[in-house]
Amino acid sequence: MFMSSVVMVALVAAPAAAPTPAPAPAESRMWKVTGTDVTFVQSPKDLRGLRGDKEVFGLQSRKAEFLADFEAEPGTDVSDWEGSQSLSILSVVGPWVSYEQSGSGYTGGAHPYAHTGYVTQDVTKGKDGFSLLDVFAEKDVLAALKADGYVRKHVDDDEEFKNATTVESLLESLGPGEDCVGFEYGLDSVKRAVAFHHVEGDKVAVRIAFGYAGEMCRGNKFVVGVLLPIPKALRPAFERAAKREEGFLMKDAKAVKAPSVVFTWEPPKPKKP
Repeated sequence: MFMSSVVMVALVAAPAAAPTPAPAPAESRMWKVTGTDVTFVQSPKDLRGLRGDKEVFGLQSRKAEFLADFEAEPGTDVSDWEGSQSLSILSVVGPWVSYEQSGSGYTGGAHPYAHTGYVTQDVTKGKDGFSLLDVFAEKDVLAALKADGYVRKHVDDDEEFKNATTVESLLESLGPGEDCVGFEYGLDSVKRAVAFHHVEGDKVAVRIAFGYAGEMCRGNKFVVGVLLPIPKALRPAFERAAKREEGFLMKDAKAVKAPSVVFTWEPPKPKKP
């Protein structure tokens, strides 16, 4: 009886055990980019890039920016406005995040809008800090584009195409063709509208998304694939991404459950009298 009382007192006096933290979803993962202060946190519905406690990239955090585009002047009739935006991660190599961004809607005027394309962002340098022509030799990008069969089908000026010594002059020698490709506006596409698909030996397959040439073709994108020699300094980052140790390449986006988000806006419902 005495021992029973002692056991009872001990049970009552013992502090309640702290609840066990809920395990992270199986699809969630985190990695630090070698040689930088950047950490990525991937979950089923978000990809966040952090430098210390500061977020320098995020999918879910884009919603506020999206909604801000629909802030109208007082008295504006927005009853027929609508909008949507989707963001899907394509590849992550070192501090470079590549994603597909699509948007469509109507905010007044003669026509609705629609666009889709790729974006690559260097999270250590801000929104427009990445350029393919800064990290790969332009002569290699130029040669790869000149050799591409789809690009060659859109040559408008054979002599100009042959003599082009820069990507910009090459694009000026191309025409939209029947499929309405916006090559003439494509220098920014070559610089930033890219994603990294897979590695072949010492080369990487790069996807470049060009936009449309005319308003009647709005919403279309045209993807060109080229193989580029990987600069020696970048090979470790691409090898780690190919092994999914730090990031991943486009061919593995589905396997790693790369996140995507969709935002929508609709006009507020009329207040009931």
